[in-house]
Amino acid sequence: MELKPLKIRFCPKLKANERNQAVLYMRMTIDGKRAEISLNYEFPREAWDDKAQSLKQKHPEVSFVLNQMNQYRHRALEIQQQLVQHGIQPDVFAIKQRITGDPQTGKTMYPTLLELIDKAITRKIALTGKDNSKATVQKYRRCQSHLLVFLKLNYQKEDIACNKIDLQFIEDFELYLKTTGNCANNTSMKHIQTFKTIYRTATAHGWTDKDPFQKFKIKMQEVVRDYLSEKEIQCLLDADLPPNKCSKARDMFLFSCFTGLAYIDLRNLYARNIQKEKGKYWIRTRRQKTDVKSNIPLLDIPLDILKKYCPDFEEMDPMERLFKVISNQKMNAYLKELGTLLRIKKKLTFHIARHTFATTVTLNNGVPIESVSSMLGHKKITTTQHYAKLLDKKLEEDMAALGGKLRFNTTG
Repeated sequence: MELKPLKIRFCPKLKANERNQAVLYMRMTIDGKRAEISLNYEFPREAWDDKAQSLKQKHPEVSFVLNQMNQYRHRALEIQQQLVQHGIQPDVFAIKQRITGDPQTGKTMYPTLLELIDKAITRKIALTGKDNSKATVQKYRRCQSHLLVFLKLNYQKEDIACNKIDLQFIEDFELYLKTTGNCANNTSMKHIQTFKTIYRTATAHGWTDKDPFQKFKIKMQEVVRDYLSEKEIQCLLDADLPPNKCSKARDMFLFSCFTGLAYIDLRNLYARNIQKEKGKYWIRTRRQKTDVKSNIPLLDIPLDILKKYCPDFEEMDPMERLFKVISNQKMNAYLKELGTLLRIKKKLTFHIARHTFATTVTLNNGVPIESVSSMLGHKKITTTQHYAKLLDKKLEEDMAALGGKLRFNTTG
């Protein structure tokens, strides 16, 4: 897209029925089209220097006015760049609308929804590796993408002022996500939660005095997570596979089954994360998702897998990655192929390994829930308690099945 130059100048306009009082305006021109915005500042006409396009230096408020002019100029140029980034050809009327906002309220300089998101994403990118992960940035970008499509479909607009968002807008967005957006309930709710977090910025800065999310309830549905039984883990262990990518996917999956590491944490596992204390090896790392410490003792099975792929792991450079891991998408494709080959009825994905560690490997074998929570790197123990509920449900199902098999005569 060719960026046509935006010309900006400031000029006084005499007030109606007054011979000497003027109001300061910013005049914007693109491709011969012109729009003007009042800065709502009045002054005597003779105090203006036409050549310098500013108040005369002797005027007591010259510094204040120069600062206001710079703010408006910077805002106009910033909006022009944002329009281009969203594939919109800038024009002076669109820029004016975004600066002046809602004329009925008398407020100016309203940011738009997409500007709010841009600011949030820019901040998240700047904090990546510190307070945020790349996954957080991707989450914000996905929400942004859905909002762009939603605005075009439902409102026939490229953008909207943040103070125009109301409860109806949020409910319409929910409907879009669950229908046109093809999102499940929990995914839809997560997008709305991200939207809500972004919108809080507008409320905090006083750009809007209403909270449209106040009457909207985010309802998450409980998800029943799959995990492997001891028999299914043994099936994977016993499988005689040729040394190929499928067998490596099996090994990485089993390593996670016995350590609870998520895919991204396995990929980012360095030699320095393996520490030996009192003759025992430990994984000491931080979860990328939560930045919470995880301290995991290495059992024999994952230790054997580590030695298989990194026989000299103790002599490796501390900053060297232990495993060369393929993408999560390819990993899941190989696991699916493996599940079919071994006739495992559950849909194998890498994250099932983490669930298996929490349930079959630890909680089911009497490991205290506090210890499991620490190894999994959960911020709250309530997250870990969900796995305990899964085991309770499994126990209830097993006992119900047993009740159906028992045939005792209780009559005397």
